[in-house]
Amino acid sequence: MSANSDSSDGTESLCAGPGTVIAFHYDLYNAQAEKIETSRNTSPVLCLQGERGVLLALQDAFVGRVAGDDFSTTIPHQNGYGRHYPERVQRIARKKIDAGKKQAFRTGQIITLRGDQGPSPATVVKVGKFNLDVDTNHPLAGVDLTFDVSIVSVRQASDEEIAHGHAHGAGGHQH
Repeated sequence: MSANSDSSDGTESLCAGPGTVIAFHYDLYNAQAEKIETSRNTSPVLCLQGERGVLLALQDAFVGRVAGDDFSTTIPHQNGYGRHYPERVQRIARKKIDAGKKQAFRTGQIITLRGDQGPSPATVVKVGKFNLDVDTNHPLAGVDLTFDVSIVSVRQASDEEIAHGHAHGAGGHQH
């Protein structure tokens, strides 16, 4: 596929593909059509095509798109954040987490657990007097996702962005 395509006004438009940076907005919905999040109240998200900053399945949907394209794509959980593993829901003594600080925890709160392999995020699913039930699955594990996307711009990635493995600028990584 060519990196450029003719637009209706006779100018060339860069198509999303390897070596490009895509600036986009999105609305994210679950399988029940409930909006989970949106980027539309902030700067566009930047994605260096082929790198790990954005779900690879979403990046696949960018290929061949140009600035101004609006589209929807549904990503099954297997291609998103994977399946939900019930064994990753566990009960932990509060004293192991808050070290006697008497922290106030709430259901849905994201906390950081410290383990042998370093810190890892967990979602509080139940708060008890002496224990917390936490889920160490990604919060969107097991969820089929629908993205409504608006591509704001597509440009060639700089050599520095390619070397660093991420897009630079607003919506990307700042240096």
